[in-house]
Amino acid sequence: MYFITMEFVTGTSLRELIDRGAPLPVPAVVAIGKQLCRALEVAHEQGVIHRDIKPQNLMVQPDGTLKVMDFGVSRLAQCASQLTSAGMVVGTPAYMAPEQLLDDAVDARADIYAAGVVLYECLTGVRPVEATSPSALLGRLLTVTPRPPREVNAAVPQALSDIVMRALAKDAADRPASAEEMYELLVSVEE
Repeated sequence: MYFITMEFVTGTSLRELIDRGAPLPVPAVVAIGKQLCRALEVAHEQGVIHRDIKPQNLMVQPDGTLKVMDFGVSRLAQCASQLTSAGMVVGTPAYMAPEQLLDDAVDARADIYAAGVVLYECLTGVRPVEATSPSALLGRLLTVTPRPPREVNAAVPQALSDIVMRALAKDAADRPASAEEMYELLVSVEE
């Protein structure tokens, strides 16, 4: 008999917290971002790219601990650029890096991009790129540079806004190179 054993996690999804209406407080967003980076760092060290980081897959426990959920579409880094089946790219388009949308080579920086989208949404209450249809969304994700979070929410410190925008760079080479680097950038915001 085969079975899977998983931890039962109590808490509130980050999606639910964002959907309450107001942007999350900056210190809470920095704490969430740092925990997300640490979780991604561990996964990436094992050669695993999550490929579906989004608020629905992030659970905040009552003590503030963040849990990254749903590794169902994750892949080993050396296999991450492959399609699940012919013509089907996996992930949630609004959180996917341009290279993931185009089925180019995907590495840890695709998860960094998704983390940037999550942080943007936490800080502003909206995604960096919105559209009225899936095809329009795909086009905008590949061509539009979003407004910096600080322009949407003046309470966002400039340094944090800059970090989020760097994570959202269209070119993977312009993003933080690793979750560890992103973590260190977030730590610098607190100093």
